[in-house]
Amino acid sequence: MEAHNGLFHETWNSGDCRPRVHAYYFKEWTAYRMDAHTHDSTEIMYVMSGECLVGIEGGQGRESVRPLRKGDFIILNANVPHRLQVDRACRMLNVEFDLTAADGVVPPLRRLAEEDAALAALLRSPGPSATLSDPDEVLHALKSLVLELDLQGGDGGALAQLLMAQVLFRIARLLAESSRTGLPQTDLYVRQAVAYMQENYDRDIRLRDIADAANLHPSYLQRLFKRQLGQPITAYLTAHRMERAKMLLSHTDIPIADICEYVGVASRSYFHALFKKHAGMTPVEYRSAQDRHLWNMNEKL
Repeated sequence: MEAHNGLFHETWNSGDCRPRVHAYYFKEWTAYRMDAHTHDSTEIMYVMSGECLVGIEGGQGRESVRPLRKGDFIILNANVPHRLQVDRACRMLNVEFDLTAADGVVPPLRRLAEEDAALAALLRSPGPSATLSDPDEVLHALKSLVLELDLQGGDGGALAQLLMAQVLFRIARLLAESSRTGLPQTDLYVRQAVAYMQENYDRDIRLRDIADAANLHPSYLQRLFKRQLGQPITAYLTAHRMERAKMLLSHTDIPIADICEYVGVASRSYFHALFKKHAGMTPVEYRSAQDRHLWNMNEKL
């Protein structure tokens, strides 16, 4: 990012400083136009629902227009002219922050960047902004941050400082992953689908539910998913469920007859068939094999 006042100015590397939130708000925009303006601080604009356009002014009167939809966010450096356009409706969470002297609760940015390559890359990244698609990790961190700020007021205290650092780490790793995969930003919606399945595999979820979580049409998400991970969504979900079943068979005393309910497979007979196809043995055989392995390990000790 260009050298502007705020987080991405070189001052983060020249002294012991930390990010400090000084403004944040939720806002529902409807058919709205906001003229180009600037802030003295770095700004995160997160789209929680709907869609919008963010125009970023460049040199010689040029403008870069970024379309944002649910799950997208943009991080803008300080003093970067930008405008907002909402044709229908858009709900956003905005957080503005600058730098202040580190007070010992959280290590200064300079030290954090020395320990984390992704954060160092974010702080040094060129250009006035970055636009990313989030599988809810950044949103959860932002919500926790603003809740703590509401509870404590002002700078929020030690926990708010820790949560702000978490926000930056989440953004940094999301940016690093995007750069590493070389995929278009839209393909990162696949991560939203994966996160939804990992959190809801114990329920009777369908392709439509997963697509809704990523705010995409099911057939489009299916194409993105197969292109990125090389398998259909249903195959990924089944494999994830069977891996969770392996863990439960290996490390818990849950009755085998009940494990199908823990992994979102309604029929016991169907669960047994899926597990045997995935693991090459029945659930009973798998648990017995794991028990024998554990017994042999204990005997050796």
